[in-house]
Amino acid sequence: NNLGATFVQQGRIDDAIGHYQTALAIQPDYAEASCNLADALLSKADIDGAIIHYLTCVAALPDHADAQYNLASALLRKGRIDDAIIHYKEALTWGRNNADTHANLGSAFLAKGRVVDAIEQYEEALSLAPENVAAQSNLAWLLATSAEPSLRNGPEAVLLAEQASRSSGAKKPLVLRILAAAYAEAGRFSEAAETAHDALQAADDEGNSALSDLLRKEIALYESGHPYHKQSP
Repeated sequence: NNLGATFVQQGRIDDAIGHYQTALAIQPDYAEASCNLADALLSKADIDGAIIHYLTCVAALPDHADAQYNLASALLRKGRIDDAIIHYKEALTWGRNNADTHANLGSAFLAKGRVVDAIEQYEEALSLAPENVAAQSNLAWLLATSAEPSLRNGPEAVLLAEQASRSSGAKKPLVLRILAAAYAEAGRFSEAAETAHDALQAADDEGNSALSDLLRKEIALYESGHPYHKQSP
């Protein structure tokens, strides 16, 4: 296991994986080796393999907050949202109380349609790290486009989306799309249309045709003086 850690430090991930597997073949209940193997597999984008070993890891070491977080993130990537929520909460319980954990838990709640819970987590993330672009962007999108009118807040959405746009630097089409929606919710339709056109250009430059199609529909709304809102489920 120690040699595996050395290989990781040297960037020799495949060698590290081999040594962790050897350690577990000798001692199957070696929890730390399971944790380290899971980390190595995750770095190689072997999500399924990582999940298997993270589950073994946290079963033996439930207070391993980073493993709980990484397991939750892997589960989220596989669409196992309910399980991801459980393990993000475990990560928080065991001390990984940072912006990324709250922001990702917010995204998991959002995937389940739990918008109020998602907003709460994004707000908590921003209380810990006010410049967290993911939390700024996702919260701005919800405040601008929520199907529930009582949750919408155009001016706050604009503030957050402008911060995200500044923080992200380069013109990113998704961030610009959010900013456009925020302007529209605040009644600033000319700025919404202009920003959405910028987002469309950026999406076209990236070859993101699906996003371009969405933006064309949203531009039509803004140019006719209407905001974009999600449909009620």
